[in-house]
Amino acid sequence: MLSDGASRLVERFGRLTWAGLLRALDADGPAAVVRRTRDAEAAQPPDAPGRGKRFDDATAVLVRF
Repeated sequence: MLSDGASRLVERFGRLTWAGLLRALDADGPAAVVRRTRDAEAAQPPDAPGRGKRFDDATAVLVRF
């Protein structure tokens, strides 16, 4: 489960595909995905087109059955 902030790695920043995001969650864990989201946000200039909010909530949860 992802908040819209954590999905920014795919939807806004294009740093991962959806499959890549799921692999990162599984391999590295939710905290690493949130860190990558924060890194991507910090790398964007304040006046970047389509940037949106500087920081958005970024919540990720991985549940395995």
